[in-house]
This record gives sequence, C-alpha cells and structure tokens, in this order.
Amino acid sequence: MLRNFNPLIRKVYNRLFSNQKEFTSFIKSVTGITPSNLHIYEQVFKHRSKHLDPKENNERLELLGDAILDAVVCDFLYKKYPYKEEGFITELRSKIVNRKSLNEVGQRLGLIEKLQFNRKSMNDASKDLSGNTFEALVGAVYLDAGFEKTARFIKKRILQNLIDVDELQETNTDYKSQIYHYIQRESKSINFKVTEEKTRNRKAYFVIDLEISGKPVARGEGFSKKAAEQHAAMKALEVLGETAVAEQL
Repeated sequence: MLRNFNPLIRKVYNRLFSNQKEFTSFIKSVTGITPSNLHIYEQVFKHRSKHLDPKENNERLELLGDAILDAVVCDFLYKKYPYKEEGFITELRSKIVNRKSLNEVGQRLGLIEKLQFNRKSMNDASKDLSGNTFEALVGAVYLDAGFEKTARFIKKRILQNLIDVDELQETNTDYKSQIYHYIQRESKSINFKVTEEKTRNRKAYFVIDLEISGKPVARGEGFSKKAAEQHAAMKALEVLGETAVAEQL
C-alpha cells in the first residue's frame, strides 16, 4: 500500500518508521540517496543461485545497470577529456567498467556482505559477485531515482572517490601482449579474424573475432584493425579471468 504514496512520503517512512531503517541507512550511505522503493533495492541483493524467479533476482537489474554505467562513464570521460580522440575514451572507459575494476568497487562499498547467494554452487563465478551486484545497484538507483541522480551517484561517489581515473590512464593496456602471454603459457593457438568491415561516420570500422585454438572467445570493434584487436583481446581476458595477468609479467 505504501507504494501508492508520494515518493517523498515513502522516503520519510523508510528512513524513520520502517522496520528496514538499517537497510535504508545502508543504501543512503552507499549511494547518497534515500530509497523510495525499497523492494527494488532488496532485489539487488538476491542472486540467481538462491532466487530463481527472474522477477525477484538481480540479473535484470544487473543488465540495466551495466547499460546505465556505460553511458554515464562515457559522458564523464567525454567531458573530462574534451580534446581526446574516440580511441582514448573507449580504452579508458573499458578500464573503468571491466570486471576487475567493478569488483573492487563492489568490495569497497561492502555490497557482498548484503548479498543472498548459494556459496556451494558458485565456484569460480563468485569472484565477480561484487561487481555484478554493483551493476544491479546502479540499475536500482536508476529505476528509483532517475537518470540524473544515478549519474550523480556514479560520478561523485565512484569516479571521483573510488576510482583514480588519472592513474588508470597510465596503466598498461596492451591487451594483445597479455593475451599472447596467456596463449604461450597454456600452449594454445590464437587468431584474430576480421568478420565485418563497414563505414561509420564516414570512417572504416572493423569487427574482429578472437579465436583461441579454433574456438571464438570474444569480439572486438574499432575504427582500426589494431583498436578492434585490442578490444577483442581485452574482452577475451575478461572471459578467461585473466585481467590480472599483466601483474604477472
């Protein structure tokens, strides 16, 4: 019945009178936003391993949050670096929204402590739970508070506090070298295959599939073959769980 009330009234109720005042306070401390629809935020912390119903688990929120996060990060970088070319923004955005970076954000926000999941069934998938939960949280904030407040949360609380964008800019991004290191270590073969070449904004645009031992692993895109190969290599490293391989070089 509370859902029929004005959002401001719901926020006051959630903060002062609800039996979930502690949860409300947690969401406020993380996002800077007092939640209006608590049900959406509860769904953020329901993993599919324990909640099979897609209307109740956080997979749909995760998908939505991924798209919103990508747009906000791109907007942030576009304005922060007004004279940088498309390739620079694409590469830096990829560093910010990759699994390793988002997992660290989710961990620092303490999201995993609230997550309901079946530990016995997770195995290796558990390493990405923090990042996936963060994306679900972004989706929930968007549905509850709208795009502007979601963008403010991401920019002020994440990009200006938890992620050092300037430092990321300087980190190694030679993903092709990293994937070749993996290939040599695992005694496998690698092939970059151009699957599509088209024109975008009057410039050549390439789509490249990365195959490992004859099997497609990832797809990359870019305004040059080199950029598309780097993008495909980055995606492949994420798929293979090798995003930290550079630290071993």
